[in-house]
Amino acid sequence: MSEKPLSFSTTKVNKIAQCPGSEYKKFNTTHTPNSNLQRWKSINDAIIDWLVNQAPDEVAITQAEENNFKYLDRLQQKISSELFLQFRDIYHKNTADLNADFPNSSISKVINDEEVFINAHTQFEFEDEVSTEYVKLKTGKKGVSDLDKAIILKTRLENETFYVADLYNNDFLEISSIENADEVIDDNFLLLEDFINENIKLIPGSHCTLCERSSSCGEYPSINGEGTKKSYRGIVISKTNLLNKDNCERQFAWKTQYGIPKEEKESDPFPMKVGISFHKFSGMMLLNNKDSQKSGEIERLKNLLKEEDGEVAIEVIKKYEQLLNQIKDFNNLEITARERVLGFTAIADAIVQNKSHKVYEGKIAATFMGSADLVGRLDGAPLVIELKTGAQLPQHSAEAELYALGAFIQTKEKEVVVLHIYVSDKEEKIVERRFTHDQIEPLKKKFDSIAKTIGQWDPSDALQPRFSEGDWCNFCDFQKTCLEFR
Repeated sequence: MSEKPLSFSTTKVNKIAQCPGSEYKKFNTTHTPNSNLQRWKSINDAIIDWLVNQAPDEVAITQAEENNFKYLDRLQQKISSELFLQFRDIYHKNTADLNADFPNSSISKVINDEEVFINAHTQFEFEDEVSTEYVKLKTGKKGVSDLDKAIILKTRLENETFYVADLYNNDFLEISSIENADEVIDDNFLLLEDFINENIKLIPGSHCTLCERSSSCGEYPSINGEGTKKSYRGIVISKTNLLNKDNCERQFAWKTQYGIPKEEKESDPFPMKVGISFHKFSGMMLLNNKDSQKSGEIERLKNLLKEEDGEVAIEVIKKYEQLLNQIKDFNNLEITARERVLGFTAIADAIVQNKSHKVYEGKIAATFMGSADLVGRLDGAPLVIELKTGAQLPQHSAEAELYALGAFIQTKEKEVVVLHIYVSDKEEKIVERRFTHDQIEPLKKKFDSIAKTIGQWDPSDALQPRFSEGDWCNFCDFQKTCLEFR
């Protein structure tokens, strides 16, 4: 056994569950600015300063904000101040002793003759003569994980109570129990056993947008073959965010780099629910289906839709029939995967910020990625299919270019076909784009240019990227935030 115990936080275990490569020591880590984490740390430290400060409350609050928010830009300062206020509203100072050195509850298991620990951390421990309260700080949408709940349930003592200060929902609640705690813990130790034994399989997906290794894990290689370094600023650009880049650079930047919270909207409208279900069930129907036109296919779809809302199911069936009609003349069509992530990395000169908040000239590793609805082959050539339940938009050409370059890099073949299939009440059509090998260099130059633009965003100033007003403002996730700071 090693002298230092092998331990993993629940945060790290949850990241490994999404993709073991996210924490694999052999992969290089780019210097990824994480505005959400930086803001969380500033708020956490401000809360500690306020709790231990015996000065009058007004003075303690001012000093806490000055000490911890001074390196943030005006917008981040405002967001942090509001979250700090929300904590003070839901938790009031008391005379209990404070431990803010990340107290944790631990559970262990022997793996390969070594004791391995999983730690469920909290941020604050308040202890008096008869009881102890632990408080976990949450500033985002994601609540307390099942693994945290399971460890807390299995380890807490009679006089201990665990709470979550949920600043996103402005709640202070006791952390709930979980029925299958043993199963959750066992499953996660099995996961760690694979990880410790270096049974590493990369699992690309939307979680790559939060990963510090996306540009160096091998799933999204550099388009020019250049390796990434730890000093590079890493950033991931999703397909969805890429489509907004020509409208407003600030919106593009806020969605990708600065972690500005999106404004809360009503639940998904009916057309969006239909679109989500249509994509899901169409993929299930077409995957490895050598004869999608055969008799009985619609009945099979109806069976799959039994648990769906009735009105949604009717619309999905209608759109799937439109889809079948659209692809009926494709004789050599094979669908081999659904929700397949394709991408690549472009390296460019950039502004970089270090941990001491110093800004300097460096490099950016901008990783572009998107999850294609369906992939396979058409007449033997690599094929990417995007299903669209709305109108055709000019931005869809950029989406096709991202997929084409990603597919070229992955398959090394001479031609890639991208199909956008539109099925809506207003139009039924297929837009086919064929990309040949001589288009690779122009595509590389285009994404290099986008990376250069991103590289000039100052990591320390969310208000620096330029904004543009237009029709897209009506659908922006940051309407109130942007208007206030223009």
